[in-house]
Amino acid sequence: MNAQPTDASLDTRLRLIEAAILTFAEKGFDGAGIREIALRAKANSALVTYHFSGKEGLYLEALRYIFARKACRVAELATAPALEGPGARKDAIQRLKDHIRAFMQDLMACDPLDPQDPLGEAAMALMAREMQAPRATSSALLMEQIRPHVDHLMQCLQVLRPDLSWGELLNMGMSIQGQMLYFRNSLGISRLIRGDPNFPEDLEEVIRHFTDFSLRGLGIPEAFPQPRN
Repeated sequence: MNAQPTDASLDTRLRLIEAAILTFAEKGFDGAGIREIALRAKANSALVTYHFSGKEGLYLEALRYIFARKACRVAELATAPALEGPGARKDAIQRLKDHIRAFMQDLMACDPLDPQDPLGEAAMALMAREMQAPRATSSALLMEQIRPHVDHLMQCLQVLRPDLSWGELLNMGMSIQGQMLYFRNSLGISRLIRGDPNFPEDLEEVIRHFTDFSLRGLGIPEAFPQPRN
C-alpha cells in the first residue's frame, strides 16, 4: 500500500515547483540547476528526484502547475462556428471577436498566479520561453493546452476566408495572435514610449483596436467599424 503524502511533503513539493518556475524563467532549462532550485525552495536537492524523478520531471510539473492555474478565458468560449449554413459567417465574425477579447484578457491577466507576485511574471516568462523553443519532452503537453485555442481560431478563419489554403489561414492566425503577444511582451517599452506607467488604462479600447485591425486584415468589410460600447 502506498503511503499518502503528508502536508509537509506537499508543502515541500509546492515550494520546489514555485522555485523551479522562478529559476527556469530566469535561466532556461539548461542553465537551471537542481541544487539551485532546491536552495531557493529551502529543500534537500534529493527531493527533486523523490518527487519528480529529476529535473525534466520538475520542469514538466512546473508547466502543468502554470497551465492549471492560469487565466484561460479562451478555453471557456463557445464552440467554434459551423463551417457552413445560414448565419455561419455572421456567427464566425462574433466568435472571432470573442476569441480576440478572451485571448487579450488572458494575456493581460498576466498571472497565472498573482499579478502582484514575481511568480506570476516568471510564469509568463517561462511560457514565452517554452513557446519560442518547445522542448521535445514538453511538446505534447504544450500542444494539448493550445490545440483547442488553435482549432477555435482556425475554424473561424475557415468560415470567413474559405478561399485561402490551410497554410495561408495559419499565417492569418499567427498574425492575429502575434500582434497581441507582441503587445504583452513589449508592454514595458510601450509604457516608456508613451510616458504612461499605467497603460493601458482602458483594455477594451486596445481590444477594439486589435479586433478592427484583424478584421480589416482579413478583408471582412461588413464587420467594421466596430461599434463602441
